[in-house]
Amino acid sequence: MEVKITGSGEIPSFFGRTLYDGERKAMFFNWTASGFALRFYGTRLAMDVTAFTEDFPGEAKNLPWVTVLLDDETEPLRRIRLEEGRKAYELFTAAQAAEHTLRVVKHTENSKGRVGLHTLLVEGELRPYTLPVKRWKLEFVGDSITCGYGNAMAADAPMFINDLEEGLSAYPAITAQLLDAAYQSVCISGIPLCPPADPDFKLRLPGMPDFTPPPRAMETYYQYTDRNHQEAMGQKDEFTLWDFRHFRPDAVVINLGTNDAFRLSISGCMPAEETHFCKRYTAFLQEVRRLNGPHPVLACTLGPMNYYLYDTLEKAVNAYRTETGDTRVFCMKFGAIDPWGEGFGGLTHPNLKTHARMGRELAAALRPWLEQEA
Repeated sequence: MEVKITGSGEIPSFFGRTLYDGERKAMFFNWTASGFALRFYGTRLAMDVTAFTEDFPGEAKNLPWVTVLLDDETEPLRRIRLEEGRKAYELFTAAQAAEHTLRVVKHTENSKGRVGLHTLLVEGELRPYTLPVKRWKLEFVGDSITCGYGNAMAADAPMFINDLEEGLSAYPAITAQLLDAAYQSVCISGIPLCPPADPDFKLRLPGMPDFTPPPRAMETYYQYTDRNHQEAMGQKDEFTLWDFRHFRPDAVVINLGTNDAFRLSISGCMPAEETHFCKRYTAFLQEVRRLNGPHPVLACTLGPMNYYLYDTLEKAVNAYRTETGDTRVFCMKFGAIDPWGEGFGGLTHPNLKTHARMGRELAAALRPWLEQEA
C-alpha cells in the first residue's frame, strides 16, 4: 500500500511548522522537533523522502537526522541519518502483524539539513489517528541554543558535528516534558533578533575572510512557515505565511539576543546598535502578540552563554508594557553554564546537563503563569 502525501490530507498527522512544497510534491518537516505521527496495522512501514544538505564553511556535510518512536516508548526505535537526494527508509518491520502508533521526529535543525516526505509505504493499513491532547502548548523561538547546537558534543571538539545535535534533549523538550505540554520550535543557529542598524556592516568570521553568513533575522522569519527552506530552494519573495490557527500556544518563549550581542561586541559596542536592538525587540513582541492573540504569556529569556543585552532586553520589555498595557510578559535569565559541574558542549555551547537544568528552570518559571489560566 502506497500513501502519497498531498498536503491536504489528515494521514499522517503532522506537527511543528511543516510546509508542503508543491513543486517537489513533498511535505517538509525541517524545524527541530517537527515531524509526523500515525497509527497502522501491519508488518512493515517505510517512508519515501528527499533530503537536502545545507553546508557551512568549516563544518562537515550537514545531513538531517530523524528519530523514530514506537507506541509509548521513550527510547528511540531507531535513529536515521538521511542521505542526500530521494530514497526510501525502513521505519518499522515485524514478523507478526499488529497495531502500532509511530512518530518520526527531526532532531537536527532547519539550517543543518532539510527533509520532505513524499509517500508512506505500508504492508498493512493505516488507521485514523489524532495527536494526543496535552494540557498546554508551548512555542520556542530562538537560535542555536534553542536548537540544541553542540549539546551532545565534547567540549574540545574542533568543529560542529551534525550527528551530535540532540534537539529532542534540548531545553524546549525538557520544559515540555516537565509541564506535560505539546511544543514546537522555530530556531536557527546563528540567527539574531534583527539585522544591524548600520546597513554597511558585514559580519566576518575568523579564518573565513571571503564568507558572509546568510542575512537571516528572526524578525523577518517568524511570520513565515519555513522561509529558510524556500530561500534555499531559490525563492526570493512571497514566502508562505504560517497559519497561526494551526497551533495556539499558551506560552511563547523567546530566547534571542545572544547573536545580536556577538555582533555588537565585534563592531565596537556602538550605543546606536544597542538602542536599535531595544526598539526592534519591542516591535518583535508586538508582532508576536499580534500573530498569536492575547492569550499566550510571552517569556523573554536570555542565556546561558552571553548576558550582554539582558538589561537592554528588560528595557525593551518595559517599553512594550508601557506602549501596549500588556502584562502577560516576563523576563528570565537562565543560569550561566557551570564550567566545572556541567562543563561545555561543542564550541562553548550548553551541553545536555545544562539543557536539562535550563528546562527545569524554565518549567518552574512558566508553571505559575500557565496555572493561573487553568
